[in-house]
Amino acid sequence: MKRKLVIVISALLIVSLTFFTFTACKKKVSKYVSFTVPLTDNGTLRVLQITDTHFINSSVEDKNPAANYTYRDMWAKTAIAEVVSAAAPDLIIVTGDSIFTLPLVKTITKTEDNYAAFQEFARYMDSFKIPWAFLFGNHDEEGSLNRTYRGDSVKVKKKLGEFLTSSEIKYCMYVNGPDDITGVGNYIINVVDKEGSTVMPMVLFDSGSYLKGVDENGEYEAQRNYEWVHDDQLDWYEAAINDISRIEKRKVESIVFQHIPFPEYGTVIDSYIQALTDLGENWRDTINENWVFGTERTLNTSIGPLTYYGGVYNDGSVASSFVGEYRNVYYDGGHEFERLLKVGSTKYVFCGHDHRNTFSFDYKGIRLSYGMSIDYSANGLISIVDNQTIYDETVQRGGTMIVLKENGSVSIEQIPFTHNLYRETVAALDLQNNG
Repeated sequence: MKRKLVIVISALLIVSLTFFTFTACKKKVSKYVSFTVPLTDNGTLRVLQITDTHFINSSVEDKNPAANYTYRDMWAKTAIAEVVSAAAPDLIIVTGDSIFTLPLVKTITKTEDNYAAFQEFARYMDSFKIPWAFLFGNHDEEGSLNRTYRGDSVKVKKKLGEFLTSSEIKYCMYVNGPDDITGVGNYIINVVDKEGSTVMPMVLFDSGSYLKGVDENGEYEAQRNYEWVHDDQLDWYEAAINDISRIEKRKVESIVFQHIPFPEYGTVIDSYIQALTDLGENWRDTINENWVFGTERTLNTSIGPLTYYGGVYNDGSVASSFVGEYRNVYYDGGHEFERLLKVGSTKYVFCGHDHRNTFSFDYKGIRLSYGMSIDYSANGLISIVDNQTIYDETVQRGGTMIVLKENGSVSIEQIPFTHNLYRETVAALDLQNNG
């Protein structure tokens, strides 16, 4: 069933979608809003960010658990289920890279069927019977569908989006978004109070994939220059914030979710590390070892005051949107942060993409955070970078809880998943073989 771009919640919609229970509001809804979600009866909304689940839908079995790729999705499902149970969210937002089926790994996993992997992922998320929203990452479009549509990422994403809005999927809040701006799946979920007044719009951006498309054979090129949220998307965002603010008769504060971080994520972590170094501290001990998430520490840095709230950093690895020259063309993927500052609405940004980064900073009044990832495959199948053993690591894995409150405040908590399922599988197989 094709969904309307703007959904006004009514008693009929409550019955048909069974997402939330609340009194229908009579307040005007902005044309930019795709979904309206109320705070719960206790005046909060618990939003769980899940990112980089990387389902591969492989049938490859092996006596070695590290090479038995049927385990990877099973481990991911186990991690997701425990995080969801611990978080008890009212809404889940998946910030991209639900699957990992690019042709480069086909020789290992024996599949590049991104549609089948995406269906497996979507059915699993829907099985929790909790409303969930979705935005695309760079890997979701990679696979056999890309070849079918001759590298047209818009068609690939719309095909995947069709499944999210099909009758088989009951709990997903997703629309393709405007056709006249870059990307697919740009949309706004507006959080309202019991009177229907806006508490905080949540803006979901398609941050794209890579600078290139495909070569003459329909294959992706092996390069890692990442795309960004484009200026026309930011124009749409600014118009939306202005329209919602006009209706509310005040400048609303907002949250942005996207997959690929913008360059300021790298600037912030580099500047903070330099400030720690100047103080004579070993930043790895300070940031990665001896910090409880949520504890604040503000330092004066070369780019101004920065407040660190915790989370880990994978040394030298912020894979942000590209700024620089590629194939004799200069690309500037760095406009988003300055535009967010100009509009003056967004106070929180949550991204995924960098599977080992979970840090969170306040920079110029905007809190920039990575979500904890689920990934068991993207950094564990191929040797694009060193240390391809993420299935044997735990510090980065989990979910991120974002609690919106009636007074407009937001609290952020990490929900780690600390079980090493790979080691537990190895131990169970050893016991079985030696028992």
